[in-house]
Amino acid sequence: MFKELDLILPEVAHDGAMQMALDEVLLNSVIRPTLRLYRWKQACVTFGYFQRIDEVRKMYPVLPVVRRWTGGGIVKHGQDLTFSLVIPRSELSAALPPSLFYSGLHGCIAGWLSASLPIEIRMAKGVDVCSGNACFSSPSPDDLLTLDRKILGGAQRRSAGALLYQGSLQGIEFSTLNPDSMARALGRVVYRTPLKNENTSQAEEVATHRYRTPEWTARR
Repeated sequence: MFKELDLILPEVAHDGAMQMALDEVLLNSVIRPTLRLYRWKQACVTFGYFQRIDEVRKMYPVLPVVRRWTGGGIVKHGQDLTFSLVIPRSELSAALPPSLFYSGLHGCIAGWLSASLPIEIRMAKGVDVCSGNACFSSPSPDDLLTLDRKILGGAQRRSAGALLYQGSLQGIEFSTLNPDSMARALGRVVYRTPLKNENTSQAEEVATHRYRTPEWTARR
């Protein structure tokens, strides 16, 4: 999918607000396509930019919640493989129509999963698709399924020509999955890259002033 790819592994666990802030900061700073894997500080629920907070609280009255900058549905995290893919505007794929990019990315991930696990993976089509607030009970076109169960969904956001994808892979055994092999499914040459201190500092500011505020979380 890419000639070169940076891979950021999760050295530190973060809460939902900080995870969202890190992706926003990276969207404005990366020079190569960058795959970042999350490590959750605690169980957390994220929900799409356009969703209403009361819908989220009906499903999860106790867990911490954070509104994403991307769209999509309600997702519970903590036992999933959560990741983001940030693509700078210099990459042609950043300008692809959202549905075309989504299909291409999920096709690459499906190939990686099929080679890594003894399960059948397919992409949601036609009768698989349904609407709903909860992401994993409402497959969208080209989400990944095993048998009749959704295992991967994602959401996108574009800003100044750059592209952010946030995804959650759920309901499968992760102990045999290798993050380097995941990265190699997306990029021919992969560089393990730590988060820069300035990125973390900027993200702390963004998390404090946006993602942790009631004004952001309850804006709809």
